[in-house]
Amino acid sequence: MNCEILHWSYRDFRLIPEELRSFGAQVLEVYLKENFIPSIPQWFFEQMTHLRFLSLAGNLLVDIPEQISLLIHLEVLDLSQNSISLLPNTIGCLHNLTTLRINENKLTHLPQEIEKLNKLEILDASNNCLLEIPIELGLCKTLREITLNDNYHLIRIPTKIFTMPPLVFLSAERCNLLSLPFAANSTSLEIVRVFKNHSLTHYPLVLEKFMQPNYDILNAVELKRLTISRTSELTTVLDRRRSGQIPNSLNEICLRSCNGYAKINCSLCLLRPFLPADMWLRLRQGPVAICGSPPCSKTIFSECFLGLVKRRNHARPVGFTILFCSKLCADLWFQYNCDVYEELYWVAI
Repeated sequence: MNCEILHWSYRDFRLIPEELRSFGAQVLEVYLKENFIPSIPQWFFEQMTHLRFLSLAGNLLVDIPEQISLLIHLEVLDLSQNSISLLPNTIGCLHNLTTLRINENKLTHLPQEIEKLNKLEILDASNNCLLEIPIELGLCKTLREITLNDNYHLIRIPTKIFTMPPLVFLSAERCNLLSLPFAANSTSLEIVRVFKNHSLTHYPLVLEKFMQPNYDILNAVELKRLTISRTSELTTVLDRRRSGQIPNSLNEICLRSCNGYAKINCSLCLLRPFLPADMWLRLRQGPVAICGSPPCSKTIFSECFLGLVKRRNHARPVGFTILFCSKLCADLWFQYNCDVYEELYWVAI
């Protein structure tokens, strides 16, 4: 018998068996899937600190004790298919965790301390009741795969999630997303799946390359006039055909300068003592987009010109949006891309 791995799934256990204690530090992986375990006892955390893999999927768990922080060597944690409504903040102490599966539970929030999971690569939080995704998740420097499918109450994903340097795969199908981020990491990101979000009326043009193989299942739009919902990030959204205003307030210019300074010095924290709280928060969230006109590389935080387009060679009316830092950039982009894209009318609410 291999004492390093215990397969105790499908045993109809009503409790975590105390026989585990007799194995001591020999056992590194424990599978307790599909039993009837309602809770994790204190002794388990105190005596199983050497564990690297733990699966408690398909049990009757309703909460996770704070003492889970004692499992400091844990690399894979599977808590899927339970009835967990809250994760403890101490889960951020699992610094060796690479895979966290919490799908098919009753979670409404993820703890902010998730940013402390320095080695996390895979997160599956699908089939929950998530209301929001914490901006702190975007600070996980090793996260490669995020699955958020079937969170019907989820209406928005922070831009910072889409721009994470290592992110390769992101799926948020069958949620209730009202809008998508206008920026994405074009270097690492390979797969984005946001289909069957029926409240979406348009898609950011930066994400079009991920949509092209599946044009037929994207939401079609009414071409006469589209309604664009303002996000909490964008306070000023202008139409190049109806406004000559330049969206470059002092606040926007300051945000761009601070963001540039932070990139050069590789640290945003240096600026915190000198900035108002609301400006610091916006910088921490990161820019909403980069100007869509290729010669320009200005960041956009809260003010922009917005263009709404559809591809001329596609019969299906799928709307795409693109942001610009100025009317000049918007005019130049439409001048060079008028053969490929047709401009649509829109109104903001």
